[in-house]
Amino acid sequence: MDTEDFKKIMTAKSKYFARLQNIPAPGGNGCHTQLLSVANLGVLAGCKQSEIQEDIRRAIPPGKRRVSDSEIEAAINKAASDHKTITLPTGEKYQRYRPHRQEPIIHNSKTALQRIIEQSKITDDADLWESSPIRLVWTPQEDAANFLFSMFMPDDLIFIGERLEPGIIGQNIRTAADWIKYFQAGGKTAPFLIINPLSGKPATKKNGDGETFRGDGNIKSFRYCLAEFDNLSREDQIRFWTAVKLPVVCLVDSGGKSIHGWIDVQKLADVQSMDDWQREIRQRLYEQGLIPLGVDSACSNPARLARLPGHLRTETGNYQNILWLAAPENRIENQ
Repeated sequence: MDTEDFKKIMTAKSKYFARLQNIPAPGGNGCHTQLLSVANLGVLAGCKQSEIQEDIRRAIPPGKRRVSDSEIEAAINKAASDHKTITLPTGEKYQRYRPHRQEPIIHNSKTALQRIIEQSKITDDADLWESSPIRLVWTPQEDAANFLFSMFMPDDLIFIGERLEPGIIGQNIRTAADWIKYFQAGGKTAPFLIINPLSGKPATKKNGDGETFRGDGNIKSFRYCLAEFDNLSREDQIRFWTAVKLPVVCLVDSGGKSIHGWIDVQKLADVQSMDDWQREIRQRLYEQGLIPLGVDSACSNPARLARLPGHLRTETGNYQNILWLAAPENRIENQ
């Protein structure tokens, strides 16, 4: 083995052992991603997969959940598939990193999308309204209060405000019950809300520059994810959302061109942490399923902003309103 190759392997080993010491506690941010990073370095350093498994198991600190052996094994297998074995002139071998592209579940996206659309018998707003499991018998101005009542628990902390304003507890972050009283009393709506309840505790911003109360790190309960199309006609959007085999609980007219589909996360997977979200929702649902179909890729985070039903968009003169609603029954029964 020449000096350059030897340096590569020794550098990988050094980074591998250093990274092992910095695996975050499971149940918070980054543990799942760090497992794959450590596994990549272990494979690159030429370690046996059994050795990497043992090293990672010993290095994982106590946390809110237990990391299963199968989860560690999956990270190592993925790392191994991302590398190509190189045979050196000396006959020795080492692993060279080969970027991995996760294959989508859907290979012919146009055909798959068209098949879903063709299965629907609903094409317009009137039929969609008629098919709503919860009868939408109120005015668009009453949408905000009714939406929050149906979709959230009374003590859920919800952000409602402008796109770029900071989250402030007691102002634009309040309990669903407080927001309902506010809107029922004639309070002014805002354009956006965050789709999942917040913890009320500060978390570090993604860029590391200070703290926030309304980011992905502030999510308390991973209940919903959001999906929308940028380049699909309204008729085809209605057809898609009424035919796709997903646990859709609400469809909201954005007041512009798109329809927002709210999906019940817990009916898809047991998502209790950001690691779970990354694996089950961002990677499996979005990257392998929805994005190949044409769904906006920017929708895949748990603190996603969505259009608040009941708000009047001044630029279009249209209300953001509920088109179809089948909120989880336990949300309603517990209020």
